[in-house]
Order: sequence, then C-alpha cells, then structure tokens
Amino acid sequence: MNLRPHHLLCIQKFTGHGYDTDFTEHMKSIVSELKDNPHTQITVTHGCDDLCKKCPNNINGNCTSLEKTALMDNSVLSICNLTYGENILWEKAMSKARELILKTDKFNSICAACQWFELCRKGDSL
Repeated sequence: MNLRPHHLLCIQKFTGHGYDTDFTEHMKSIVSELKDNPHTQITVTHGCDDLCKKCPNNINGNCTSLEKTALMDNSVLSICNLTYGENILWEKAMSKARELILKTDKFNSICAACQWFELCRKGDSL
C-alpha cells in the first residue's frame, strides 16, 4: 500500500468524516484494512497515494493542495526518520507516528492548518 507521510496521522485520527461520501467510504475501507492487517507493508509515497484515489483534491493523479500537504509530509518524514520510497510495516510506521507526533505537541504544529484538525484533536487514535 502506498501512503503519504502525513496520512500516517490521518488514518490514526480518522473519525468517519470526509470530503464526500465516496472519499469517506474509501477512507473507512483503508482504515479498516490497516487495523485488521497491521503487518501490511506500506511504501512512503510522495504525492497522491492509495488514500487519495477518492479525494476531490486529486485531479488526474496530481494533488491540488500539494503545497500545504507537502509541509505536513516533510515534517512527518523528518520527525519519524522516514524517507520517500521506504518500505515499512504499517504497525511500525503507525507506532512511530503515534509516539513521536500524536502523543506530543508536534501534532498541533503539524496539523493545526488542516481543515480536519478540530475533529482529529478531539478524537482518539487507532
């Protein structure tokens, strides 16, 4: 599975809300798959990933909000010591993101500009 770095956070904080029904159902499917199969191998991906397939900001495989999300991606890469193209088990990537970001103040600084921040801030992690 291909995942952008900041999606390591989004997946863990997902509360069942999304841009539209198609996106939300797709997100639920990804979240469920990873929860049921924590040994899933993921590839840290630059740009649109498997989660982005139903995102309205994905226009022909290009993210229209890349400038904003790239800042979040780069922060997650740096803090979690990950690199683009790296293959890692979901459970290991999830754990790194949870311990180094979601359980710290770094979550606020990385995600505060995101439109979903208030929902994620109030929700529990996977």
